[in-house]
Amino acid sequence: MQQPNHSSSDSSATGSIEADAGRRGGSGASPGPARSWSAQVRRGVDLQSLYALVYLVVANLIAGVLNLPSVAAALGIARQPGMADLLGDLVMLVFLFGTRGQDLLGRGSNPVRYKAQTNPGPAVLIGAILLIMLASSIETGFTWVVNQGSQALGLVYHSTTSQIAAGQHGFLSPLDTAILVPVVEEFLLRGVVMGRLRPYGRTFAIVTSSLIFACLHGDITQSLFTFLLGLVLGFIAMEYSIIWSMALHIFNNLVLADAMMWLTQTVPARTGTMINQGMTILGLVGVLVVLWLIRGQLADYLRANRSRHGTYKGWISLGLAVLVVLAVVNAAQRFSLA
Repeated sequence: MQQPNHSSSDSSATGSIEADAGRRGGSGASPGPARSWSAQVRRGVDLQSLYALVYLVVANLIAGVLNLPSVAAALGIARQPGMADLLGDLVMLVFLFGTRGQDLLGRGSNPVRYKAQTNPGPAVLIGAILLIMLASSIETGFTWVVNQGSQALGLVYHSTTSQIAAGQHGFLSPLDTAILVPVVEEFLLRGVVMGRLRPYGRTFAIVTSSLIFACLHGDITQSLFTFLLGLVLGFIAMEYSIIWSMALHIFNNLVLADAMMWLTQTVPARTGTMINQGMTILGLVGVLVVLWLIRGQLADYLRANRSRHGTYKGWISLGLAVLVVLAVVNAAQRFSLA
């Protein structure tokens, strides 16, 4: 797998902080500077977590308004399945550009990276797809565990995945979930949030934006998948460009999710099970091969981009805590008595 070249578009502020976080790991920092650095990081995490929270609140308000019978009738979308969701996501796209336009237009101190000095190449893309397939397989296995545990406790687990599958009617719903949702989520998470966290270290920005990504989904099983997905997409967006992370996100939603769901539902149950098992085995074996081939480069990347001492104390923030609590509450609501 080829080694990515870091883009020279990182701001001078980013460069100075990364040089300070430097890749020394901060082991020699004194307690005072370490506390000061942690406070800086905590403020950054707070701001991005609260922005994601505002986005979530606005998105839910918009969805609620568009699904009101009177509003749907006035807009002529009452009899068009998926239209309300599509319009809601378009409004949120406008919201992102209206509130973080400088970032998303490639200006300001934290510009979104649209053009990379080096393209990822087939090996990187195939490796990323295999990692996404493995993450999906982990989600499937974890969902089975949660379902078994729920049944033992006399509960029923209503997963987001099953609800999405039940709500896929017409062509607007798949268009929204497979195309528009990935674009909006990439602008929010890998564009705005990760971009503004990048000054605190590349790895930290990738991991933290993935954690926020997981919290926004509020589903115990899908949040696990979205965290793992966020790590893959975050690396691609960080080292290459957000265009490539969008393309992979769309591929996941359109092919690995929607198309595979449609395929397994149109064939006999036994055949569908065999297809899912084959995808799981392919993902697992493929990932093991990829990780073995890039083990040296992966170790070098993690070593070169390790966070300064005290950076992850930035997770002890009010904004992130609120997101986590909301995610737990939303996840709990997906369980009901049998």
